[in-house]
Amino acid sequence: MSPSYADTVKLVEDNYFHWEFNMRMKLSRKGLLAHIIKPEFDALSDRSTVQWKTNDLKALGVIAGDVSLTYQVYIRGATTAADSWRMLEEQFNRNTLKNRLIVTKKLHNFKMESGTRFAVHVDQFKEIVLQMETIGEPLDETRQLVLLLGSLTDEYRMISTVLENTPNMTLAYAIQALSGVDAS
Repeated sequence: MSPSYADTVKLVEDNYFHWEFNMRMKLSRKGLLAHIIKPEFDALSDRSTVQWKTNDLKALGVIAGDVSLTYQVYIRGATTAADSWRMLEEQFNRNTLKNRLIVTKKLHNFKMESGTRFAVHVDQFKEIVLQMETIGEPLDETRQLVLLLGSLTDEYRMISTVLENTPNMTLAYAIQALSGVDAS
C-alpha cells in the first residue's frame, strides 16, 4: 500500500488543526477512533477488556508516531490514547496569546503563491478561518471574502475586481466563480 499524505503529516507548532483532522481519519481507518473519545460520549465501549487496552496502546502509538520529536515531550506521561489526545489538545488548541499571535500572523501574511492551484489556496484559507474561530476570533463572511480576494495573485485581478463590485456577493459564489478561472 502506498503511503498517503495523511500518513505522513507530523504534528509541528503550526499545523495542529490539519494534523488533528488527519489523525482522526487515520485512527478511524484503523478502527481506533473510539480510543480518543471521552468515556461519557462512548457508552458502547467496554474499556476494561484486554482487547480495548491492546487497541488503546496501538492508538497511543499511532498518535505518538505522528508527533514530531520536539513535541513528543507533551505526551510522554500519557498512558492512554485519550490522555495523549487531551494533552495535545490542551497544548495546541487553546486560546493563549502565543496561539493567537501565530494564527493572526498567519492570517495577515496569507497570500497565494504563484503556481498554486486555487482549490489548494482555498483549503489553506479555510484552515486559517477555522483556526481563527478556535482561538475565539471568528471571521464573518464579508471579512472572509475581503481577505480571500486580497490574497490572490495578479492572475485573478480581473475576476477579483468584478467580484468586488458585484452587489450582495457571497463567499460561496466568489469561490465558485474563482474556481473556474484558468490562472496558468
